[in-house]
Amino acid sequence: MKYRGNLFIMSEIDASLPSLVHAVSRGLRRSWIQELEPHGITPHEWRALNIIIRSTRATDAVTDRGPLRQRDLAEALHIAPRSAAEVVRRLEELGLVSRSPHPEDKRAMLITATQAGRDVEAHVGELRDQAGTEYFASLSPQDAADLARILGKLTEEHPVPQHGRHGQGAAHTGQ
Repeated sequence: MKYRGNLFIMSEIDASLPSLVHAVSRGLRRSWIQELEPHGITPHEWRALNIIIRSTRATDAVTDRGPLRQRDLAEALHIAPRSAAEVVRRLEELGLVSRSPHPEDKRAMLITATQAGRDVEAHVGELRDQAGTEYFASLSPQDAADLARILGKLTEEHPVPQHGRHGQGAAHTGQ
């Protein structure tokens, strides 16, 4: 592999493919962190907010979903319930979510995004989409389609473990 400025030029297919994928991922994550910084939240907190909002949007007779229980958020984030409580506490301090007692289970808390939370999620989502479009702008439409197809295939064949690394039950923080 050769380098020209910040660009990688592959002269042959080699074992550095994982390194290239990591480099692209880090580049996208850096821009995402910059987009989140003015809002005072981390990528992990934004992901939690996004899950909370998607859950609320999915409320209907078919899915029977609505405000999330804290333990359901923990499961969706693949983290321990106590870690989810900390994430929710931070989002609540920022005025992005609110907690209320579950009407049927007094031990459970329901989490709902506030209007401020929905506004931040929408704004950052737009910025993230724009940054992604700009990041991949140098690809031809065919290259972009091929990359999406290949990454989709890899994602299907290697899903994120539900219970920590290699099924050992370790909590993943996503940080």
